[in-house]
Amino acid sequence: MLRLFSFCLALFLVMSFARAQSIDGKWKGEIQGPNGTFYLTYNFHLVGDSLTGSVESPMGEIPISNGKVDGKTFSFDTSFNEMTISHQCTVMGDSISMKSQGMRGEREMILKRLSESKDETK
Repeated sequence: MLRLFSFCLALFLVMSFARAQSIDGKWKGEIQGPNGTFYLTYNFHLVGDSLTGSVESPMGEIPISNGKVDGKTFSFDTSFNEMTISHQCTVMGDSISMKSQGMRGEREMILKRLSESKDETK
């Protein structure tokens, strides 16, 4: 009985860790712009070590390209008004540390996982 309990506990911990490290789903961040704070929602879809998805912004939805995943880190690009912005990210449980490099220099942002049960977009 103790072996069965130990096995179930270990399986639960492994599954919990795998879910926490998964980047699939919606993530929300905020960034300061010239006209104040605006919110971005990232929709990530992981297939093997390739990342696809989009970014929802006040300007509309922007697809991501060149998405690559390597363990806890991943990268991707977005293009807006003929400008490419590169993103370098690190998964930290239910948050993501993101650095983006574009025409206005480097910016940093923390993304938080959105709950699947309710819409938390602003």
